[in-house]
Amino acid sequence: MILQGIASSFPSASFSQGDCLNAMKSASFWPQLNPRSREVLTKVLEGTSGIEKRHFALERLEDAWTRDAQQLNEAYEQRAPELSAEAVVKALQKANVDVADVDALFVCSCTGFLCPGVSSHLAERLGLRDDVFLQDMTGFGCGASVPMWRAASGYISQNPDAVIVTVAVEVCSAAFYVEDDFGVLISTCLFGDGASAAVWSGRGSGLQVTDFRSLHLPQERERIRFTNAQGKLRNQLDRRVPELAGRAVDALYQKRVRQKPRHFVTHGGGRDVIDALESVLPVGELSLAREVMRDYGNLSSPSVMVALENLVQREPDADHLWVCGFGAGFSAHSCEMTRVG
Repeated sequence: MILQGIASSFPSASFSQGDCLNAMKSASFWPQLNPRSREVLTKVLEGTSGIEKRHFALERLEDAWTRDAQQLNEAYEQRAPELSAEAVVKALQKANVDVADVDALFVCSCTGFLCPGVSSHLAERLGLRDDVFLQDMTGFGCGASVPMWRAASGYISQNPDAVIVTVAVEVCSAAFYVEDDFGVLISTCLFGDGASAAVWSGRGSGLQVTDFRSLHLPQERERIRFTNAQGKLRNQLDRRVPELAGRAVDALYQKRVRQKPRHFVTHGGGRDVIDALESVLPVGELSLAREVMRDYGNLSSPSVMVALENLVQREPDADHLWVCGFGAGFSAHSCEMTRVG
């Protein structure tokens, strides 16, 4: 499966961490939080989180933490297909592929639920043929992009002439929850909205994705997962996630059989997570992950694809990449990309 084009899309509204803190302080929930919770939010949003801004699919920033479950669900249903479509159109243009030539569409997302899935809404919005294969993947959390590619590569192995589009989309602002819990508070300080789409073919030249590997640690499931509270998604996040991510990513990297890659394209997660990854991987700095974190915050599943897009834009001839995402499960997933043709 060979990459032909990749592009991302973000809501037009972006906010600094200071903007977010000011909006929280003026919200009705702020006085109801205990002093320690208010201290955590202030420290993270005023501190060196590595995030300069985040994009939210919102008209008013204040709405990020005050909407009810129905409003959050409606926001996801509207904005997930919109962001996805914008990213796909740009990716198809980069690949010089007409929408009528798309044969399969894979979509991963975890910050909302639709039935039929985002792929159905997206196919309609794009005007895809009515015989296009559609597949939605959910439940993989931040690490979903690489296993989505793995599923797509299985399809293309049986249909080598096919054109495939893969989309990672998250409306994280539709999954914000506030209460006196450390993990919940950290989550609302880190995540942002966005989508990334890639166009693939079974033939031609470009970066070919190979050597998929996965690691599942169900005994660590409670460290990071969505729970349901008052009809809303609530992100459960343990303080030891950075250490866990470092161990999992290191285990995947040690399973490699090829020479050291030239480029490391990883999900970021957060400042402490990136620090943990840099301590176990043979790389001075995970600059791609830090750039995405700086400009968009933690995008969840699109993060690694946005990092890949940034790399190929900067270095069109980039070769020998190691790509890794991780998240709920606890799970981690990797693949390699080498240039062919």
